Amino acid sequence: MTELAKEAFTSRNYHLAAELYERCLKQQGSSCEELLGYGDSLVKCGRIRESIGIYSRCLTSMSAERLKHLATALLEDMVGAGTISRRRPEASFACPTCEGVLCQPVTTGCGHTYCRNCAEPAKNCRVCGIKIATVSETNVLVQRLVERWWPREVEASRARHEGDILVRKGHLGQALERYNLAVHLGE
Repeated sequence: MTELAKEAFTSRNYHLAAELYERCLKQQGSSCEELLGYGDSLVKCGRIRESIGIYSRCLTSMSAERLKHLATALLEDMVGAGTISRRRPEASFACPTCEGVLCQPVTTGCGHTYCRNCAEPAKNCRVCGIKIATVSETNVLVQRLVERWWPREVEASRARHEGDILVRKGHLGQALERYNLAVHLGE
């Protein structure tokens, strides 16, 4: 079935390729080559956010050349929307829960990415409704992208999340300081 998926991708039938790769992964387990094919197919279908989680599952054994479809799609997505904005994060890099730029991003089993503090195991994904089983390691690829393109917004998001933690611990004065910093950085 992997060969069929490759043929579908080569013939530019990306939706079919994504579907076939998804079936392969469910039936045979996940090899890095199949994950990359699935990620490339998702990117070509415009499902960039989902593809980032797929790529991150085999990031350690991947050359930069294998990310060309993802990088191209990200640039086309940003350029197609006008100009690349360094002030406003794209929706692909915003957390579905807090709607801020992703801070310590983690990708759930369903492929959606949240801030570490916003992803709650045993709750349902806000995007697709699938139950979040566990919270994975920080998605380094996404973290590096947001830190590079929106460093100020990342700092603001980090300060806001620190404020949230301080509120839960009952340290309201310190939390207010972190929230004020977040507002100042977000201006």
